[in-house]
Amino acid sequence: MFKFNKFNHVLTATFLIYTSLLCALYAYLLFHAVHEIENQAAHIYLQNVQSEVIEESRLIEEKFKAKESLADGDEAIVIISDMEMIAKLIQNFKQKRPQLSIHSLLEANIPSHLIMLSPGLHEYIPNNTHILVFSLPNRKIPLYLTYDETNASNLDKSMPDLIVILSSVALLICLLGFIVSILLGRKIAEPLKQLALDVDKEEPQLPLIGHCRTDEIGTLSRNFTSSIERSRHFLNREKQFSRHVSHELRTPVAIISNSLSLLKLESASDEAKETALNRIKHATSNMNSLIETFLLLGREQEPNSKIRISLRDAVFNELEKLNSSNKQPTLKPKVLIFNDGIIQSEAGLLGILINNLLRNALAYSACFVRVSLSNNQLIIDNDIAELDSVTSSRFGYGTEIITRIVESLGCQIVVDKTDVRYHVSIQFND
Repeated sequence: MFKFNKFNHVLTATFLIYTSLLCALYAYLLFHAVHEIENQAAHIYLQNVQSEVIEESRLIEEKFKAKESLADGDEAIVIISDMEMIAKLIQNFKQKRPQLSIHSLLEANIPSHLIMLSPGLHEYIPNNTHILVFSLPNRKIPLYLTYDETNASNLDKSMPDLIVILSSVALLICLLGFIVSILLGRKIAEPLKQLALDVDKEEPQLPLIGHCRTDEIGTLSRNFTSSIERSRHFLNREKQFSRHVSHELRTPVAIISNSLSLLKLESASDEAKETALNRIKHATSNMNSLIETFLLLGREQEPNSKIRISLRDAVFNELEKLNSSNKQPTLKPKVLIFNDGIIQSEAGLLGILINNLLRNALAYSACFVRVSLSNNQLIIDNDIAELDSVTSSRFGYGTEIITRIVESLGCQIVVDKTDVRYHVSIQFND
């Protein structure tokens, strides 16, 4: 079996098979049409001969009556016998129409295949003969008109030439089909080759070629484009995850390392050891929060991951977590709720965002922290202690991570910071 490993090869083979079958069907229909035309011509010929035979029989009867009347001298009714009538008809038509034969049951040597035929047109295939059976007017003896199509038709003689002509036409059609298939195959395969070359590039330019087509190539291009975009987003998330983890986890890891070094000191007091253990606990909690945040940011967005959440409940839940985890006295934020908002969001990322903003506001505030909630807008406003004003550029996980969380949630954030004050406004979508 031949193996076709290219699209245009398959298309060419398909065209060749199709054109070959088409030529064979064309030849069959042509021969069948010629045969049917010859049959119809033979039938018309026999029907015309039938009229001539009837007319000839009438003339023979009239001549016979006139001759007998002159011989007898009276007008007595004289009828020619069937035998004589048939003999005269055979004799007359043998000269007029050599391809025609007239038979009757009165003959001694009538062909056997004629005896059982009923009136009408028939075809005797072994001898390629057409037969018309009928009876003369006022005579019950049937006549058999046989027409030998072989002697009258030139089809058998011209059959070799006809086969040569048909074969030449078939080869020409196959050649044209072969050429058309090659050209069409190249035209169809060219966009696929270009698409394969684009996909094979190290950094394909999106959208890929054929993206706007409405056929199967366009569908394939759009699917490839979507797949490459998802792969790029996945790689970007992996890179950002690695970069953020390596950067943000340095602080808790350093705290844990220093605290462990302190615990190993024999001269360390119980209070110092207790402080070191608390620092390890908070650093571990911070690491868990960081890892959870990065994992949530690194996963692919799911269409049904967002749920309806009350902003008021989300704010108070995060404040409760901060109060329970921090045993040292801190400022109590002033919460102003003008109108609660119900939003569609991811509960995990939303909690991390609010917790991070509130924690940093409480950590860097000197005198006040104000939380305002109106419809779908959350505002966190705080002053900054003088000792921390030099470090005001540090805001929670960092601006980049906060921005990624906001983008993932589909909301907008505005940060207005000075040396003495932070003002954060977040607008959530419905």
